Amino acid sequence: MSLRIPLALALALLFAAVGARADAPTSIPLGPNSLSACGGDAITPTQVIQGQFPFELMGAYVMVPIEVPAGMTQVRVKYCWEGGGHTVDLGLWQAREGAAPWGEAQFRGWGGSSHPDVSVTAQGFSDEADYLADPRGHVPGRTTRGFLPGPIPEGTWAIELGVAAVVPVADGDEDGLADFRVEVALSSDPAYAAEPYEPAPYDDFPANTEPGWYAGDLHVHAEHSALGDATMAETFEYAFAPLGEGAGLDFITLTDYVTTSAWGEIGRHQSQHPGKLVIRSSEIITYQGHANAHGHLRYVDHRLGGPVYELDPADGDLALLRAGRDPAQAFADVQAAGGAVQLNHPTTYPSHIPINRRRCRGCPWDFTAEQTEFASVDAIEIHNGSPLAYGFTPSAIAFWDAQLAAGHAIAAVGVSDSHKGGCTRLSCDATQSPIGQATTVVYAEELSEQGILDGVRDGHTYVKLFGNDGPDLRFEADGDQGGSGIMGDALLDTAATLTATVLNVPQDEALRELRLVRDGEVAESVAILPPGDEIDFRAETPGRYRIQLVETESNRIVALTSAITVPEPGGALAALGRERR
Repeated sequence: MSLRIPLALALALLFAAVGARADAPTSIPLGPNSLSACGGDAITPTQVIQGQFPFELMGAYVMVPIEVPAGMTQVRVKYCWEGGGHTVDLGLWQAREGAAPWGEAQFRGWGGSSHPDVSVTAQGFSDEADYLADPRGHVPGRTTRGFLPGPIPEGTWAIELGVAAVVPVADGDEDGLADFRVEVALSSDPAYAAEPYEPAPYDDFPANTEPGWYAGDLHVHAEHSALGDATMAETFEYAFAPLGEGAGLDFITLTDYVTTSAWGEIGRHQSQHPGKLVIRSSEIITYQGHANAHGHLRYVDHRLGGPVYELDPADGDLALLRAGRDPAQAFADVQAAGGAVQLNHPTTYPSHIPINRRRCRGCPWDFTAEQTEFASVDAIEIHNGSPLAYGFTPSAIAFWDAQLAAGHAIAAVGVSDSHKGGCTRLSCDATQSPIGQATTVVYAEELSEQGILDGVRDGHTYVKLFGNDGPDLRFEADGDQGGSGIMGDALLDTAATLTATVLNVPQDEALRELRLVRDGEVAESVAILPPGDEIDFRAETPGRYRIQLVETESNRIVALTSAITVPEPGGALAALGRERR
């Protein structure tokens, strides 16, 4: 089915996707609007800010300054916005230095649109029982998950309002404005600073010192993402429980929304899962795409793509603090800090369909190649989430293939993007997936943050799209001049024998084919019967070779590998230059 989009709306969406628009407003209406007091737990606000965001600001970040005097022990912010498809996100930044814009050092947390009531104090988070009883409830004196505990410095703080989605008049909204309301309450209660937060030490000793193939999930959320998500305890328990009881994984990345707030809690759980690894990670969520930053061990400014404004709460004037920043700059920061960059669900919910902008803001990767700088990308999700999401998998594979064709060495990964653990206590709908569906298997020198990320950077990965109990793949190359490699490697030999091994094929009636894919096109196919097989292929044509296991009747891919590159004759130096970082 095709959707007819009015030309004016299509152009508006395009401009909103690429940053500051030529017709971006210099002020917004302030004052009473359609919203009364925000719902939820009671608050006695010391300040209320109400206004309206026009469609032309969609994709921008608006920093609302608030003054926090000395001696405060809690900053609490509640907010709400008009329904009907509009969405406004919330972040919080502590006192800036003088009149300088708020930067990474001032970041205190972000919850997207899932945190209607946020508090930060010197104290840590509420206990698990309080969280389970009311995930979005206010617990006086406790810092809200997703936000950073710590002292409350005096000065000019900022409430970040991300203009995620505004429904234009052309799309049915009455006035094309998204009403918002912010309620602020400050407290100096000394009880709120009585037990300063102490993060648990993270054990960075390798969980396993042996080289081998390790199964994991490189995109897992827990309670420091959307409030109501699975707890860290149940997330780790399901991820590391044996197959049949859980996902049977060796590692996961704990990839919460934007924030680093969960990293200080991982150490409270590690001793309960010996031999297993939790990698510290975060998701960089923007309105033009999402990415994961693994193992960088610092907050990376998520305000990418759109401009950053400062709102004058007195008259609604907007001062431009920063034009849209390209992700390439953020990715360079991640690489400089020793981390790895992964692009998430790059073709999910294409944004040229207007409703998708509101269904899943920024889900597809809409940044250009120049804005992205794919040389700084280590992995691309070729499958993300539930079986329903498989509808986007062929286009994600094509997206990945296109970057390989452009000369970039990027690993294929598959992930669950789970928010609900094993979907046991929290049921999964058709768009949700339990941890491990999909599973990425990585060859690493050891099971540690550095070991797994090095394996991903080297492209030593294959993906089991529908879970860790699926078939396993091995893919090796023996060059005619004596070189060798595995999936992800670039050979120096211009011809090679490629050995594909398929293991653990289920004893069922489904027919399966192993397909050798060269430069994105199927070159050969071989039928595979249980329990699996070993097949040799010849690679005498230069190109990028991978294997994928396909259910013949449905043509559904169940497993695939990253690519081995065979160079052009005389292209050995080029192949050497394309070896992995």
